[in-house]
Amino acid sequence: MKNERLDKLEQELTAMKRSTRRWRGATLGLLICAGLFAADAVGPTVIDHLVVRKLDVITDEGQVALSLSQSETGGQIDLYSSNGTNLLRLGTNASGGDMAVWNREGTSVAGLWSGDDGGVFSLWNKEGLENTIVSSGAMVLGSSLAVNNDAGVPVFAIASDDAGDGRMQLVDHAGNLVFDARTIPGVGGAIVLKTVEGKRVVMLAATSEGGTMNLMNARGVPVVLASTSNNHGGAITIANERGMSVVTAKADDEQRGAMNISDADGNGTRRIRPLRGYSP
Repeated sequence: MKNERLDKLEQELTAMKRSTRRWRGATLGLLICAGLFAADAVGPTVIDHLVVRKLDVITDEGQVALSLSQSETGGQIDLYSSNGTNLLRLGTNASGGDMAVWNREGTSVAGLWSGDDGGVFSLWNKEGLENTIVSSGAMVLGSSLAVNNDAGVPVFAIASDDAGDGRMQLVDHAGNLVFDARTIPGVGGAIVLKTVEGKRVVMLAATSEGGTMNLMNARGVPVVLASTSNNHGGAITIANERGMSVVTAKADDEQRGAMNISDADGNGTRRIRPLRGYSP
């Protein structure tokens, strides 16, 4: 009899424990529901600090529209089109910040990033060929703007040199420098025209006394020199292919015309001047 009473008490205690667990579960569920209803009534839940390795925002179709992630150099943000094409990326590189823009075909069309020599801004055409680049270190001159042709060859550039003076260059389709405009410190500007072989054939420059012009032959020898002076006026010198002056025409001290004619070696000079008091 005693054993039967003990078994009955044990069964009653077990039933009470089960009932207690059920009530606890029900109470917790009610509290959670009440909290959710209260939060919905007050507003969205605010999280002060969220730590993740990667966060994706997806569309109703399950396509990633925004991605927050990390790279080898730092953080990265990517925006995607509705078909999943990466259109914009904000990130970092070894030198600093980096921004890339693609079109809906996935071709790179614009970029802005930090380089070893400073900032760089670049534009590409729809085929992905670079057309324009603005850089603080292009041409090894300093800040510059370059325009590329369809083959990606820089054909036009404006830059500043190491001294901070301006410079402009034109290049043919093969990359040969044919036009170079620069400044002469403390004097003025200068323009150099070159052949595709890199030979200088025309030089225009500003001096303290006015403008000068040099014309060179195919061997680079100056054969025509034109200049000005504050005291006299203009002067033109013509040289043979060896660079020997054979003809000089200028204005003399009396503001008259004068011409010197020499032999092939620059000797035997004959001077020609107008007759005094003569008027035709």
